[in-house]
Amino acid sequence: MRKHNKRNRSIRKYKSGPNFTGQHLLHNPKTIKQLIETASLQPTDTVLEIGAGKGALTFPLAEKAGRVIAVEIDSAYVEALRLKAKCQPHIQIIQSDIREMRLPAGPFCVVANIPFSITTAILEKLLSVEGKAFQRGALILEKGAARRFTQDTTREPRLLMWRMQFLFEMRAIVPRTHFAPPPRVDAAIVRIARRDPPLVPAKEGKRFAAFAAYVLSHPRLLAADALREIFTPAQLKVVLKNAKVDRELAVASLSLEQWASLFHSMLQHAAPYRWPKG
Repeated sequence: MRKHNKRNRSIRKYKSGPNFTGQHLLHNPKTIKQLIETASLQPTDTVLEIGAGKGALTFPLAEKAGRVIAVEIDSAYVEALRLKAKCQPHIQIIQSDIREMRLPAGPFCVVANIPFSITTAILEKLLSVEGKAFQRGALILEKGAARRFTQDTTREPRLLMWRMQFLFEMRAIVPRTHFAPPPRVDAAIVRIARRDPPLVPAKEGKRFAAFAAYVLSHPRLLAADALREIFTPAQLKVVLKNAKVDRELAVASLSLEQWASLFHSMLQHAAPYRWPKG
């Protein structure tokens, strides 16, 4: 019996810390409510929860949505969640690494306190072609990452490509004390919603990424200089005017709408051999 108790104490001690993915369990009721409300869920929605943990979000989500798919990698948490959800058939508990599982084929939302250490990998999965059925979500991210994803301009081609397809909005700061164990920094609630229509069609995503990477290879370069290899001098004058871009504006300061206008002008007016290759 003493050995058994010692083993249980060891397990509890291990569970008190973040797992290998950097998960910090959300426990503050006010923040849980705010996160769920941010997603604007409907009774017909399918919700994917990433990193379900002990179910602090899972069961409140089940009160709002028609179906909840709760993904958790830790076997002990999964076992406990399945016991709690055994009388709620609209809750599905899946033991898996979100980076390896197949996303729902039908339209779905995401509401999650995601493991901070794999934020980029999760967003890559949701916002790429693989996540074509992803409609909107409310995610808790590290505050620094939240600011990076929601600022007016960006120097990151991949993030710029995502923002052609999706709207990012930071809704609230979440104090680090709202988690157990607390992370080193505060977090934030970020709402993500698919644009309708997108600034750039999804089928042009790779081509846009190549365009953005080329132009941003020297982010302090003036717009006229950064684009001179893509457009002829005559084209460049018209293109900049149509996009409302000053010739002496640094490309790192271009707005999302200006990026979209320049890209569409490239497709329409520039010779294909001039287009940047991915």
